Order: sequence, then C-alpha cells, then structure tokens
Amino acid sequence: MFSFLTEERKKKFLSVAGERTRHITIVLENLYQTHNASAILRSCDCFGVQDIHIIENSNRYKINKDIDMGSTKWLHVHKYSEKESNTVDCINHLKAKGYTVYATSPHIKSLTLKEVPLENKSAFLFGTELTGLTQEAIKASDGCVHLPMYGF
Repeated sequence: MFSFLTEERKKKFLSVAGERTRHITIVLENLYQTHNASAILRSCDCFGVQDIHIIENSNRYKINKDIDMGSTKWLHVHKYSEKESNTVDCINHLKAKGYTVYATSPHIKSLTLKEVPLENKSAFLFGTELTGLTQEAIKASDGCVHLPMYGF
C-alpha cells in the first residue's frame, strides 16, 4: 500500500506514527456499553495512545463503527477473554512489560492525575459504567488514581 502513496502522504503517515506512544496505555475492564468503549478508543487514537487492553469477563466488546469512526484501524487492541482470571492476567502482562498500573475510581482516596509520575510507563484501568472496577483489579493494581469530576 505504501508504494501507492504520494511522497507527501508518506511523510504524513510517518510523522503521525512517530507521535504515537506506548508509554501510556488504557485498560477497559468489562465495559457494558459498546458506544462508550468505542468512544474511548476514538479518544485514545486522538491522543496518540497506541495500545488499548480490553478485559472481557462477562461482557463482550463489539466495535460500534458509528462511534469509533475507524480509529480501531490504527490502534492495537489487546483482548483478554479466555480465562477466569482475565483481569489479573492483563495486569500481570502489563507489569511484566514495565508498566505501573493505576486503578481509577472516584470513590477511593488516591492520587490525582497531576500526581502520577508519568516519567514511568503507566497503565490506567477503567471499569464498568455502573459499578466501576472490580476489587480484583483494584487489589492487583500498583495504586489508585481519581479524576476530579466537575459536572453533573
């Protein structure tokens, strides 16, 4: 495919690819609403986050093409759906790759995003829309982060 592109388009591809990061990654645990997961993938693409990890315990992720707007073509989506221990398997995989793993929760006294030492590779876990992360995810994480909420 690359041979069919103009030189200008090749430079654009290489420039954009060079700005992507594997220093930060996002983990979605058991999301229920496919449009929310697809919107998160689109946001990750916009921010240059290359790898997304999806843990499927009881809910299966399906791409909502109207929401993701093609972003999954450019991301590496890693799914964990084979075992009973999908959450721990994902977290252990990330730790083995050198990531510090942060569980997100508005209910736990924790670091703010500004306090996270981003000079280290960081993985941020987000849970289901209704109940958040499982206790298993929180316990297996290296720390907790909360994102201040200012809306309704």
